[in-house]
Amino acid sequence: MNGAVLVSPYLNPTIENDGLLSPLPWMVTLPSITAAHFEREKKLTPEAMAEVIAYTQGEYATTLIKGHSDEAATQKMIAKVTELTGLDPAFVKFSGGRLETGAYLREVHREEGRLGSVYDSNVTSFDPFPFAPEQRANDPLLASIVAPMTTAMVDFVTRTVGWKVDARYNALSYEVGRLWNRDAELRQGSVPDLREAVAADPKLRVMIVHGWNDLSCPFMGSVLTVEQMPIMGDPTRVSVHEFPGGHMFYTRTDSRVALRKDVMEMYGKH
Repeated sequence: MNGAVLVSPYLNPTIENDGLLSPLPWMVTLPSITAAHFEREKKLTPEAMAEVIAYTQGEYATTLIKGHSDEAATQKMIAKVTELTGLDPAFVKFSGGRLETGAYLREVHREEGRLGSVYDSNVTSFDPFPFAPEQRANDPLLASIVAPMTTAMVDFVTRTVGWKVDARYNALSYEVGRLWNRDAELRQGSVPDLREAVAADPKLRVMIVHGWNDLSCPFMGSVLTVEQMPIMGDPTRVSVHEFPGGHMFYTRTDSRVALRKDVMEMYGKH
């Protein structure tokens, strides 16, 4: 039996016109934002998130599509989003119930003067520029790991591997990041490739795994993508699994153990 595990992939469904005519961007982010709030409230469970996913795919999506044609539904949605996320009602109101990631990460811990990380919004750092019109500081999680990761990698490359080089080691190159090709057509390629791979190999099983709180690669994007795929044989051949934590959810012991269990079960199927 062949198997593949996709860890925190960016399989978000196609979004046209920067989301102006589509509810998909807000459907993708709302569940992860809600999961982070549930975790802070110690209420994060698969059962609670199943209800959030059902609301997102149902009433929330329908209300977004209606726009201002149904004012009563819009006000009900804003109240529901406020309840789910624990955010300031005024912030949700003026966002129209549509939570943009960057704005959310500045808002969620604003009263403590902190920023949330896109990789897990419950990981925070102080905002050194709280009155700036846009975020100027680096992501809280990246800012904390670049130095120790750089030290560890330089030690590994030079002492363990034995490769001596005078060039500077960059654990995270912002210059390379600025040159990244963000062409929408290129980003769409992974989903058709996944469909074709599953169709070509009837023994292939694919497990897509995410952290509930990850806003860099939200789990809801994978859920929506997989649900649009045709069933090719066993409907469980392609599955999405979520775990407590963010983009690197496997750094949490409980999540790592649960991930290993699920992976072993997948590879044990014949």
